[in-house]
Amino acid sequence: MARNPDDWRLDDFHAQHKSGVKIWIGNGLFGYHLEKPEYQEIGFIEKFKLHQQIKLLHENKKIEN
Repeated sequence: MARNPDDWRLDDFHAQHKSGVKIWIGNGLFGYHLEKPEYQEIGFIEKFKLHQQIKLLHENKKIEN
């Protein structure tokens, strides 16, 4: 996410990469999990790192608009 933020699309419930990877972000930090290519839970440390990246993506999108 940090290297290629333009490859990601965010909405209220998902972060989706142009390759097809889809991450559920709708329930906040504790609910994050991968939906595609297959369902996968992720550990807390990875969820926290992902949360930080998603915050940066949201901030970058606001700046662009």
